[in-house]
Amino acid sequence: MTTFLRKAILLASVLYTQLAFAQTASEGLTAMQLEDWDKAISVYTALSKSNPADQQALLNLGNAFLAKGNKEEALKAFQGAYTAKPEGALAYIANGRVMLIQDNQTEADNQFKKAAKSGKKDVNALRLIGESYLFYIAPGSKRANLTRAEELLKVANELNSKDYNTLMSLGYCYKEMPNGGLAAQNYEFAEQQEQSNPLPKLMLAKVYKAAKLSDKFLLNIDRAISVAPNNALVLREKALFLYFARKWEDATKAYKTLVANGDHVTIEDEMQLANCLFITKDCKGCSELVEKILKKDGTKNYLRRLQAYCDYENGSYQQGLNILNDYFKIVTPDKILASDYEYRGKLLVKTKGDTLAATNDFQKAISMDTSRWKDLYLEISNLMYAKKDYCGAASAYKFYLDSVPQPKATDYYNLGLRQYYCKDDSLRYVHALASFNKVTEMMPDKAIGWLWVAKANAKLDPDVEQHPELVGEFGKAHEAFEKYVSIASADKVKNKKDLIAAYEYLTYYHYNKNEVPEVTDLAGKLLEIDPNNQTATELLKAVQTGTPGTTPLTPTPNINGGGNKSN
Repeated sequence: MTTFLRKAILLASVLYTQLAFAQTASEGLTAMQLEDWDKAISVYTALSKSNPADQQALLNLGNAFLAKGNKEEALKAFQGAYTAKPEGALAYIANGRVMLIQDNQTEADNQFKKAAKSGKKDVNALRLIGESYLFYIAPGSKRANLTRAEELLKVANELNSKDYNTLMSLGYCYKEMPNGGLAAQNYEFAEQQEQSNPLPKLMLAKVYKAAKLSDKFLLNIDRAISVAPNNALVLREKALFLYFARKWEDATKAYKTLVANGDHVTIEDEMQLANCLFITKDCKGCSELVEKILKKDGTKNYLRRLQAYCDYENGSYQQGLNILNDYFKIVTPDKILASDYEYRGKLLVKTKGDTLAATNDFQKAISMDTSRWKDLYLEISNLMYAKKDYCGAASAYKFYLDSVPQPKATDYYNLGLRQYYCKDDSLRYVHALASFNKVTEMMPDKAIGWLWVAKANAKLDPDVEQHPELVGEFGKAHEAFEKYVSIASADKVKNKKDLIAAYEYLTYYHYNKNEVPEVTDLAGKLLEIDPNNQTATELLKAVQTGTPGTTPLTPTPNINGGGNKSN
């Protein structure tokens, strides 16, 4: 799934004066606190265009440019603040900030001291002095001098401990240090001054989010929503939090509220809602919303993918495949996601399409997003197994198994089968045996594991037909077959084929050991379930004529029995 980020809207210069009436210092403060520098630049530019004498707007504009890393534009803004009114505390502050950018710390300090003296009873001026250090990064440093900012902001706070803007600046300063406790404290104090303002509550929620205190985040974000139920910034913050917390039902509800009630809903918000609707299996709602979005903006054609995904989930495989095939032709490569390849591969499998193409799609998805590799390697392994590419299936299945925290017995069974039939591996039976042994360790009371341990061991026995001199080494599988028989004989009808193989092997094994009673007993059990069994008949005849163990007989037992595949 993709995450669609909100994009700031740049204002055309011809609209500055017209839109300035809609822009407020409060919006600028919100943008600065949320570190939406483009929005802050837009707001403060509009304010300064509307009122060229607004020194504070220009000082804040310069800080926004500094925060974005544009010292050249910041310098122009600070110089403009001085030119607007070249006297008084704010003029000294403007000069001080110019000196900072010019790396003249000594003169900057002098200017700020003059500003403090001139505005010693002006909390606004004292706060702006402190804010001079919130975003300026000195040459050779990696971050702003937040300790100096804290020191100067506390001077403003001592003059007026209830000044909202100073408390918000202190909260931001401590948030960046980071000192979550003091940040939360100052945002709480700010909230007390403006209880109907959602911003302090929003910032308090973000502090708790950074501290990974989810309950407190949600408590405060809901308090922010309660005073501003149409504020898109607050609604979006909650929706994003729930989305990344993978609380899909709650995230869907939050995005529905944002899209329905938000004062500045973006197309990206609607796209996120479409994602949530898909994840929560509301494919009808997802498709309807996608159509609505595409009517607004046809360039978002890549949203068609969600319709194809929904078709897969709903079982409309051919329709989904057609949509994705068209989608791959329309969109540019940078719009293609790992999930697009994954779903096209799945749709190809479901429509019995080109399995090689499906495998290629799965491999592309893995290369683009390694977090998806576990399930896709399982898909690849299953495809290769169905095509009887057992070696490729075994290799892919091992990748899958490596990612499973606690593999089950069935996982080792599936790997063992793939290894057993991989003819290109000279040690295939050794490798398969190791996997099947895991099955018996995890399910000692189940017949299936013992059957395949026996089959793998039997493949490691010497070929006594070709090398009768090695008959004494025959019998690697007898213990596993004995265990299998003890369990499987409870249902002789269901397990007939594999019981025949097991009894043939065991009868032959005891024949070569010259153990007549065992041969007689096992041959009798074998004939009971397979009256015409040739191996049992020959071995009984041999012991009755007194010649057991003298020479290997033909045919030797068919250890493949009722297995899933022939060798």
